[in-house]
Amino acid sequence: MRYVNVAINLPVKNLFKQFTYALPPQFGYIGAGWRVIVPFARQTTEGFVVGEAGSDLPEPEKYKDVQAVIGTEPWFDDEMLEAARWLAEYYMCPLAEAMRLFIPGKSSIKRNAVYDENGRLLYYELENRLKEKMQYCYAITESGRAALEEGSNRAKAQMAALQILKQAERELSAKELEAAGVSAAVLRTLLQKSWCSRSEQRVLRNSYAVNNTLKQSFDLTEEQAQAVEAVSKAITEKWQETFLLQGVTGSGKTEVYLNLTAKALAEGRQVLVLVPEIALTAQIVKRFQSWFKGCIAVVHSKLSASERADVFYKIRNNEAQILIGVRSAVFAPFTNLGLVIIDEEHDQSYKQEERPCYHAREVALHRAEYFNIPLVLGSATPSIESYYDAIMKRFKHLRLTGRPKGQPLPKVQIVDMRKELQERNFSVLSRALQQELVRTAAAGEQAIVLLNRRGYSTFVMCRDCGETIMCPHCAVALVYHEEGKAMRCHYCGNTMPVPEECPKCHSRRIKFFGTGTQKAEAQIAALPEVKVLRMDQDSTLRKFAHEEILNVFSSGRYNVLIGTQMVAKGHDIPNVTLVGVLSADSMLNMPDFRAYERAFSLLTQAAGRAGRGDKPGHVILQVYDAENRTVHLAAAQDYDTFAKEELLRRKELNYPPYAAFLKITVWDKNEERANGTAKEIADFLERQAKNTDAEVFGPFAGIIGKVRDLYRVNVLVKSTQINIFKTALWQSPYRDMKNVYFDVDPFNVL
Repeated sequence: MRYVNVAINLPVKNLFKQFTYALPPQFGYIGAGWRVIVPFARQTTEGFVVGEAGSDLPEPEKYKDVQAVIGTEPWFDDEMLEAARWLAEYYMCPLAEAMRLFIPGKSSIKRNAVYDENGRLLYYELENRLKEKMQYCYAITESGRAALEEGSNRAKAQMAALQILKQAERELSAKELEAAGVSAAVLRTLLQKSWCSRSEQRVLRNSYAVNNTLKQSFDLTEEQAQAVEAVSKAITEKWQETFLLQGVTGSGKTEVYLNLTAKALAEGRQVLVLVPEIALTAQIVKRFQSWFKGCIAVVHSKLSASERADVFYKIRNNEAQILIGVRSAVFAPFTNLGLVIIDEEHDQSYKQEERPCYHAREVALHRAEYFNIPLVLGSATPSIESYYDAIMKRFKHLRLTGRPKGQPLPKVQIVDMRKELQERNFSVLSRALQQELVRTAAAGEQAIVLLNRRGYSTFVMCRDCGETIMCPHCAVALVYHEEGKAMRCHYCGNTMPVPEECPKCHSRRIKFFGTGTQKAEAQIAALPEVKVLRMDQDSTLRKFAHEEILNVFSSGRYNVLIGTQMVAKGHDIPNVTLVGVLSADSMLNMPDFRAYERAFSLLTQAAGRAGRGDKPGHVILQVYDAENRTVHLAAAQDYDTFAKEELLRRKELNYPPYAAFLKITVWDKNEERANGTAKEIADFLERQAKNTDAEVFGPFAGIIGKVRDLYRVNVLVKSTQINIFKTALWQSPYRDMKNVYFDVDPFNVL
């Protein structure tokens, strides 16, 4: 009898250990990487086989049997299993939790309980949640060929159908035959006469099956050619190296990606392209489709689990050679990966905020090292960590310093909104921006306006007592949305009507404060000749809403696009000559050591959307601190100066990349109990910190102290020896506590 260790696929936080099961003789062929069905804790569930348990176990009779096997081959190959083990260790999560990331869908097994007439549980029926789309396909048989040769004047429709099947030289689907004029009745008759055969085949869905015929290609600049040559050598000679491709906005990074992808495909290898936002996916897909027809798959969160399963199937079976997707695409089952590209690598969207709190860049680097292939990190504003690795020669630094056609960078105007208020302009739009929006519309050009706040008004307050209407489940103010005339929590989704009176003092003097994208949209729409379109989280709930909005805007039907940060990244619309950024310096005041970096990146990326065609660009940054150095460096797109100054500041404070952070968060419905547990952990870490350079902060409430009725209390460790604390926590009882979560290298430290 063989025994295997199984990681249980249940969303239970403290299942760090694996469990041993016996393999019945009929399953003697399975090993590490297989998905199986096992009994666990009075239920039947999915598990992942992670290795052999040996055959000389004590009391072998106590081990339960594996009940069933999922699939006809192991899901995890050696590389995927190794990557999952690394992720579990580095990010301090259970192995099953890490392995679950490689499965398309949160749980692929649906359990239906079956009871007897007395209500007692008999067993579970197991059903795969991931529905494979199937279709009937038809082929001519030998008897059909004979009938066709004999011919018949009475069965013209049948003969015509047989002729179509014969000429096809392959099986044809019912849909293809219907398009050729073959009816279902004729097919039934052919089957009855055994003149054709029918089989059921899987249909691999492709939501991005667009036929782009034009291969948009340009002569490479000298800098682009040098970048392509450097990475191509690593592709051809199959060695691992990480390249930081730093190029000003509009410098043609995508053209470099396309040429490198062509090189990898010529070597018979697969390519992974990561993008930070769904909003960017459609545009880069179109560029790649114009070059590489029929070999591209796309994956993102708006696809169903079954659609994601189809994508992963195509990647595993090499039916797609290029995968474009958001961060979760890094877990696709590649068998022949030759190149990884991460576009806008600085973007915080690559960091998963929910457990396990992985960073796609680090996972991609680990997989690239395993496959011994190059990794390309592209950005106009690289993360400070990547820039540091480049100047320390850990990454090879490639630069694109100009735009391919020699277009100048856009002219940037900084508008002081304090002066606007002094001059009695209470609009969210400065007079300069209003004038430029009208001029742009009149000239037949287009504009993008960025405001990184959703909704209509950012909070609702009583003017008599100062009471702000808060979410009853989260420690945040409710945001008023004009659509639906309701207040909404952006953390838990709770919605409630606007109160007619203050819940505290019963005053009816309720007023809306602050400005979100909906309010700004209304003010812009009031300008003459302006037709405005909005793109934010509220307007992009449907699967292809991002693409539809961008297509409508690119068509010229609207001349102004307003939205949150999703309008500021990656878009290349030649007719956009004006970009306005509202409250451009608001991010600088966030209580986060990365606040300046995030603000600089967002402003630079937004400004870069202007003037990408033949017409010069104009950018207006509306600020309340017109002397701020970060704003001025962003206006000049002077990343190197900003990065060097930011590195000096971080070195002085011992912040990343000079040290690392580890955040421990306690979630609890009881605030006092949450603080008590966090205090215990802080004291424990203080003891570990002796004779190290570490600093332990906390416990302190999260910047949002309560979410979904759960209080959040944090403890933060900063050290150059962070592994000491990871090891200590891993061996402590806190690892197994259900309400204690670890975040290694957190993006949000509060």
